[in-house]
Amino acid sequence: MTQVLAEGTFIMGSLLCLLLALSGSSAGDELSLGGIVLGQPEASVIEALGPPGERVEGEADRLPIRLSWPGLTIRLDEQGVGSIVGTDPGYCTPSGACPGMSRAEVRHIYGARLETATMGGKPVGRVWNDGCWLGFLYDSGSVHTVEVGCVP
Repeated sequence: MTQVLAEGTFIMGSLLCLLLALSGSSAGDELSLGGIVLGQPEASVIEALGPPGERVEGEADRLPIRLSWPGLTIRLDEQGVGSIVGTDPGYCTPSGACPGMSRAEVRHIYGARLETATMGGKPVGRVWNDGCWLGFLYDSGSVHTVEVGCVP
């Protein structure tokens, strides 16, 4: 079953990537991970993903609520989702970039929009849109973490 889901996810991601390329999607369209978007209310997130394995309040001033599922962490406040971090290959961007992909695959999907840099001595890639970003943290040449967030 897992293999079938992975192949289906790859095919759907490839089709979505083609559709976005044909439609001229913007970086703002990519500020989503696993179908969750910035600003989405907590109830809507739980409706989409099911109850979190953990819900913690009061950890941070800016985004005081943390919801966690295996391979996915969402931080939010009363305004809704402010940060999404995924490490499981099942949590992909709308264009089909997922944890576990190679740097080359991510570069192929985002092209010139993907800026590269280093953070803590490790390579990162980011697609920016009006103070918000879609970020890729790499480890050993592949995506370890995909994150979506905004500058406070």
